[in-house]
Amino acid sequence: MLDHFGLPTWELSDYERFVGDGSRMLIKRSLPVEKAADDDFVDSARDVYLKYYRANLARETRPYEGMPELLEELQGRGITLAVASNKFDDGAKFLVPHFYPDIRWAAVEGQKPGGPLKPEPGIIDDAIANSLLGIDRSEILYIGDCEVDIQSAERSGLDYVLCTWGFRRRAALEAAGAKTLIDTPSELLDYLG
Repeated sequence: MLDHFGLPTWELSDYERFVGDGSRMLIKRSLPVEKAADDDFVDSARDVYLKYYRANLARETRPYEGMPELLEELQGRGITLAVASNKFDDGAKFLVPHFYPDIRWAAVEGQKPGGPLKPEPGIIDDAIANSLLGIDRSEILYIGDCEVDIQSAERSGLDYVLCTWGFRRRAALEAAGAKTLIDTPSELLDYLG
């Protein structure tokens, strides 16, 4: 997208700090300040980004090490699994079953056009309504990897655990007030007991 508009690009590692609040914020954070302040330009840039991303969704995307095994173990324990992502809805609905085809997802919810992003509870509420009927929120564990996930869980009334191998590192998550952190997927199994 940046190349398309002849704008400077970033090192791959720089993009970690841009991610977590939906594609529009990713784009705004990656743009020069004057372009990021122009809503019409941001809309045009997002159109270019989404066209490319939709055509290349799984090209460079890979599950984190240990995640397939963790999800299989959780499913084997009878734990209901659902996804609530700030990724655009059709992208989330493609990627999750694509990389985890043997997992029975109760729901995969992403951001709907014009709908709220996390930390607003809408996406999480949709996942709960579509998958976890009859389960009290006190029985749900929200798992995330960035600051917005802390706010999302708290606004949704959910207990949470944050992973340090995702989009933010331990120091950033601690600075944001994360109460429970895990460093590997297998630590979640220890946490659950």
